[in-house]
Amino acid sequence: MRLGRLSPAWSLIACLWFCYVLNHADRQVVYTLFPSLQKEFGYSDAVLGLTGALFLWVYGLCSPVAGILGDRRSRTALVVGSLALWSTFTVLSGFSPNGAFLLACRALLGVSESFFMPAAFALMAAAHGPETRSRAIAVFATSQMVGVALGGSLSGFVAERFHWRVSFWLLGGAGLLFAPLLARFFRTLPPHFRQSGPAAPAPVSSFLALLRIPSLRVVTTFAAVATFGLFLVYTWLPTFLYDKFALGLARAGFEASVYPQIGTALGLLVGGGAADRCYRRLRSARFWVVLAAFLGAGPCIFLLGAGDTLEATRLAAMAFGFFAGFVSGNQAPCAFDVVPAPLRASTVGVLNLLGACVSGFAPFLGGLARRTVGVDRLMTATGAVYLITALFLLYGILRHFDRDHGRAEDAGPSGLANK
Repeated sequence: MRLGRLSPAWSLIACLWFCYVLNHADRQVVYTLFPSLQKEFGYSDAVLGLTGALFLWVYGLCSPVAGILGDRRSRTALVVGSLALWSTFTVLSGFSPNGAFLLACRALLGVSESFFMPAAFALMAAAHGPETRSRAIAVFATSQMVGVALGGSLSGFVAERFHWRVSFWLLGGAGLLFAPLLARFFRTLPPHFRQSGPAAPAPVSSFLALLRIPSLRVVTTFAAVATFGLFLVYTWLPTFLYDKFALGLARAGFEASVYPQIGTALGLLVGGGAADRCYRRLRSARFWVVLAAFLGAGPCIFLLGAGDTLEATRLAAMAFGFFAGFVSGNQAPCAFDVVPAPLRASTVGVLNLLGACVSGFAPFLGGLARRTVGVDRLMTATGAVYLITALFLLYGILRHFDRDHGRAEDAGPSGLANK
């Protein structure tokens, strides 16, 4: 199975792109439904926040195991299995008889989705070298924007015209139908794309050694902060607009899901292309692109909460999304610049562990802040943290990058085990 005239490397990106659309749509669908869930299950604001936080915490805690398996087992099997399982739990969410059952489905969604990213990123890194890697991952990451927009806008539209449960059934069913087609496509890939790892897989101790790479600690830190800001916006912007501007579910879901994603899609493509071009002359280019993004995103998330009109809020959301795209498209390539190639899936597991666990507090704190200090003030505080992170990133580039990049390039086939 080939996708038109695309090469195998770009056909892989196209198939994984569609998977990740469904991945993020299945995550996002619940957030626009918060008012409906409060009416049906009597959720408090804190429990609403927990529906997002529980997913992220479970996702993060499972990610190290998913990363290790991605370097030691069939990556294609992990991707297909993850898609089939998370789609099943999405369908089951639509049959929830009570709030506790829905929370359990959200937790199981976190388990099943955690196995997708490490294996998928390792597949993409095997198919695309450093000269095209940021662009390939940036194109792939635009699927996140489409998925968030689809899940957010579809759920509001369906809830107003049919029932909130139908959104889960539609999205989960699409994933179950696509899983066998994806498995068939994977069987056509060149063997070196599908390879599960080096001939002698790096030991588990190498996964722990990743945590001792200073530049990777810098990447995990900025990835966690960036993901916190993204999930604060993804989770609470629909309800924030619903409360502040008295919008209906469908309109609030559309505004909160579509406009930030337009900015993010542009940021992914611009940031990925710029990073690849600059990498040819400066090996730390991806880190500098991310630094510029944090300096731009900090003020934007403040303006997102402070906007007095829907138009001003919409512009701030698009600008925040634009700079967030720079980070999303380059965080994994940044990490791959400073770790040995045999440990790429494990590296994504490390990124997801800290990123998801920290960002899980975004929906939870948003629920606590909604009727106390306000979500807008939480956004202001997050903007300040973005600027502090930019300073930390600058220190990491100047202090650690050259040494860590050189060690990654010099690493033998056993990766960190020979260091």
